[in-house]
Amino acid sequence: MDTNWKNLVETFENQKKQLNSLSEKKQAKLPLRYFRQQAHFTTPASDFAMVEKAVTNGFSATPKILEKYKISTDDLAKTLNVAKTDIETLLKSEPRSPFVMVDGEDAQALRDDVVERGRTNARRIFLEGNWGKTLRFYRPSGLNLDYCIGDFIEVLGRAGEGRKADDYPIDGIVFPKLDHPEQMQFVCSMLDSMEEKLGLPKNRIKLEFLVESGWALANLDRLVDASLPRLTGIIFGIADYSAAINLPEIINNHPACDLARSLIVNMAGAAGVPAIDNMTVNYPVADAKLTPEQNREFILARTKECFDDARHGEALGMDGKWVGHPMQLFSVLLAYRTARSTAEIDSEVRKIEAYHRAVNDQLGATIIEGVMSDRATDRHAREKLRKAVATGRLSVDRALNLGIISQDEARSLS
Repeated sequence: MDTNWKNLVETFENQKKQLNSLSEKKQAKLPLRYFRQQAHFTTPASDFAMVEKAVTNGFSATPKILEKYKISTDDLAKTLNVAKTDIETLLKSEPRSPFVMVDGEDAQALRDDVVERGRTNARRIFLEGNWGKTLRFYRPSGLNLDYCIGDFIEVLGRAGEGRKADDYPIDGIVFPKLDHPEQMQFVCSMLDSMEEKLGLPKNRIKLEFLVESGWALANLDRLVDASLPRLTGIIFGIADYSAAINLPEIINNHPACDLARSLIVNMAGAAGVPAIDNMTVNYPVADAKLTPEQNREFILARTKECFDDARHGEALGMDGKWVGHPMQLFSVLLAYRTARSTAEIDSEVRKIEAYHRAVNDQLGATIIEGVMSDRATDRHAREKLRKAVATGRLSVDRALNLGIISQDEARSLS
């Protein structure tokens, strides 16, 4: 190649590198543990007993609830149309929620004394709570409330006073009521300042935000762009969204809500973060006006509603769902666990292995288990299995052997 062509190639290569670098900046590149968000257990900061139970107990009350209302695992399996062994396996597993949000916003009364109690409780649970592997998040008041800045200082700031960066006790915040990118930029600048004040690495305090209005949905790409690389999830807030766009009722599978989910899934996927579905507002709690038998059927129906809502969101591409009750936590974890069977995961593993053999045989595309397979389908299988290893459905060793995760990611999970 002569000099003129070499110079042109070098120019184009440099431009290509710049474009690729720009694309990489639009990706969050999360540690694998942040894909462990099948359920967000939300709990009001103003009630410390509830906060502590959410963090340490998770769905452990489920067997007692089932026993109290004479609901057998056979009953639950039949109602949810899942295998009884899947229910029994989950009941015997770690009951903690993968993600707990201590709520200093909508879940507590707008009163100075209640807000102050919530801040104190939030600091206490972050500093003293037995969190295990649970992701630790706090929701401060939104920019529309007078308590917002104080929440940042009193919880995020004071929880880190006198502590080393490695011991900072909060993984991130869930921020509400954002409509425009300028608001997101302000929130991120506050987090920048908190990190500088506390001696934390930049972007150490992660961020998830709620989509709760028509403006938030219309500006979704700009909100994401303003929040990267701090972003770890996008959450659909159905109640505020339904109010903001004047829906006649809060209906989980309303076409407008499914449109919102689809746009959130698209944008979350583009940024490389989980998309989290809304809470089912009907809780599986007894009604004093009903007989014991009626309450039994009522709780079964409410549990099925939450399970079905979770499956609906998962089918649209959601990675998790908000919950506010131990039975909801159990049903959502069950929904996500059974949505992708062990047989399906094993099939994806075989496809990756077969495609790897095909590449070694110098084939760019092939047929595996009756399905066309190429780089695109291999990439899809790998993304599914990365989530499977994050949520414990695929072993770390097997994922390492397949090249799905790195050695650093394997160490972080263990």
